[in-house]
Amino acid sequence: MTEAGSELRRLVEEVLEPGERVVDMFPVEAGEVRLDTTPLPPREWEVLVFGAQSWQETSWGSRAFDSVLNFLSPDPPRGEFGDPALREKHLRKKKAFWGAWDSLAGGLLRGLRPRGAAEHKILLLTDRRAQLVYLGHVAVPGGEPVLRSETGWRCAPHELVWVRDCRDRSRGHYQLGFSDGTWAPVYFPRTVRDRFAALFPQAQHWRKPLPDVLADPRWQAQAARAVGGTGEPV
Repeated sequence: MTEAGSELRRLVEEVLEPGERVVDMFPVEAGEVRLDTTPLPPREWEVLVFGAQSWQETSWGSRAFDSVLNFLSPDPPRGEFGDPALREKHLRKKKAFWGAWDSLAGGLLRGLRPRGAAEHKILLLTDRRAQLVYLGHVAVPGGEPVLRSETGWRCAPHELVWVRDCRDRSRGHYQLGFSDGTWAPVYFPRTVRDRFAALFPQAQHWRKPLPDVLADPRWQAQAARAVGGTGEPV
């Protein structure tokens, strides 16, 4: 491991609780599935890191400038998700994402697109949690900016019910499914994707349908174990 990599790992490990065991940690970004565009959260649901201002707190000039940039180079769509009436359609069409923005999957997707100076986004997996950890430089009065860590979205390991390999899009894209019936896409760079795949050797094949945690008895049992704290990710 390089000196820079060792420093990044040390900063991530600063968030560990006493006795907590690291399973692995991965650089991560929002993923995609086939040609399905992964949405951005509405402005009011944006995650703020390293002291970033919310959209409403920025100046009118900055907001106007962002609007012009979005017009010239449009962002992915924003909007409301998690409508139960649309869930079956999203399952059938193998959509990249489904879940309200305050769901497990919605929180993960929001966390993967934060507002602020997050130079690195790391998915930390331990024996107690899956958590996003942000690394970024923070200004220090009278000195050079210092690299710091900040925590974000998290879930218990048993709340991650299924993993699906989406290599029909390209290698490194996965969907993570949760015990509340939601799912979101993630992307891992080439340097770590084999390590992630090794942790989930029984990941769903991309040709198979999306698992329906809320309707399929097999996944209902898995979700029930998750709620009870005894389930294992598959």
